[in-house]
Amino acid sequence: MPTIPRWRRPIASPHLIRQTARIAVALLPLLTASRAVAGQEARCTPRRSELAVEETLGLNLLVNRIDAWVFDQAWARVSFEDWSRNLDLGWEWDENAFGTNMFAHPFHGATYFNAGRSYCLSYWESIPLAFLGSWTWEFFGETYRPSLNDFFMTSFGGIALGEITHRVAATIRDEQATGSGRILRELAATLVDPVAGVNRLIRGEWNRVGDNPAEHDPGAFLFRLGVGVRGIQDDTTRVQTWSPMIQLDVRYGDPFTRDYRAPFDVFWLRAQVAPGGGGLNLIEGSGRLYQRALDHGGGTRHALMLNHRYEYLHKPVYQYGAQSVEMGLLSRWRLSERSRLRTRLSGDLIVMGAIDAPVAGFGERTYDFGPGAGATLELVLERNGRPAVTLNNRVEYLHTVSGAPANHIVAFSSLEGHVTLGRSLGVGVEFTGATRESRYLDAPAAVNSFGEARLFLSLTSFSGPRTLP
Repeated sequence: MPTIPRWRRPIASPHLIRQTARIAVALLPLLTASRAVAGQEARCTPRRSELAVEETLGLNLLVNRIDAWVFDQAWARVSFEDWSRNLDLGWEWDENAFGTNMFAHPFHGATYFNAGRSYCLSYWESIPLAFLGSWTWEFFGETYRPSLNDFFMTSFGGIALGEITHRVAATIRDEQATGSGRILRELAATLVDPVAGVNRLIRGEWNRVGDNPAEHDPGAFLFRLGVGVRGIQDDTTRVQTWSPMIQLDVRYGDPFTRDYRAPFDVFWLRAQVAPGGGGLNLIEGSGRLYQRALDHGGGTRHALMLNHRYEYLHKPVYQYGAQSVEMGLLSRWRLSERSRLRTRLSGDLIVMGAIDAPVAGFGERTYDFGPGAGATLELVLERNGRPAVTLNNRVEYLHTVSGAPANHIVAFSSLEGHVTLGRSLGVGVEFTGATRESRYLDAPAAVNSFGEARLFLSLTSFSGPRTLP
């Protein structure tokens, strides 16, 4: 009888799987019965937790049937025998592509989470939906055995991307607008948060006039669109890749303008697309989960913060992604009436990360999975409330639990400058370096370095305080 590779063996006993199922079912009454509504959801109607649960499960059914009937995917033609086998054998690690595991699955998880948000559940009340949708899909949505890495990435990534898209969509909408402008806003918001957009259309809310939710006005909001060129090089092989680039930056809220009210009431997001250079290259963001001030106001401010961070870096020469919780010290110094310096010193715990390396991977997968930790030091010089110069240095450690037996250390450094040419137009330049060291148990260590340069024209929209007292 052939030996089953270690990475294909069940990592949980059938008894544990059954207990997990019971726990998941037990959580549903808690979700349905909960009526604790955070301040920012107080004006939201209708509040229907049972419909949020039904929609989460319905999304899985819809996706499964489309895959089976429209795309004729054999893995979507599930049966009772498949369900029984999945519950009996339990979790494994899959061999899907990096983009599937680290982006597509979190995006899918965001639809579960936003099913709750669109029915007026709070951030905390919507979290079980991300886990419920992911768990039921893994055990009942495919003929394949349930994948543990999919469960982690779909659930945790879905929470982060879900809340970010929920708040961005709420900012785009204007409940007090009418006419064609209102419809255009609703359409744009639906592209960001499809679940809420469709639910609002069905409920007749696209033209209903009322008060805007608190998420509509974060107090400070920056939107920057950059278009330019990007060059990236593997310093080991000296191979260079040049391509056009589109970059989007969003900064929602200000940690020193408003006190903490709810999770993700302050967050930042960056996305990058390089047509002809790998497509979607980057999505990363971090949202505030909690903050405690260490001062009493004034020009110099300090605060302890706790964030949830999502990262997806799919570059032509390296791949890295992670779901992390970070905690650290935020500071802001007043340099002049219109200038200030912000600093961030933080440490992070990686719940689950992924990284490629010369001999990494398992089966058809070319990257490793594992938990880890890291640290970040960032300095931002702001002018008129907008970032002008940003210096970021961080290091991350990843211990492989699925893939080549190894420990990976990756260091990122970046320097970005931006000059305003007019009220909204500007030009930006950024230099980024990454060094990855992989130490294997059964192979020589490998060190690779990568460099990237970006030059772009930008269009910036900013609302918020431009001066400090």
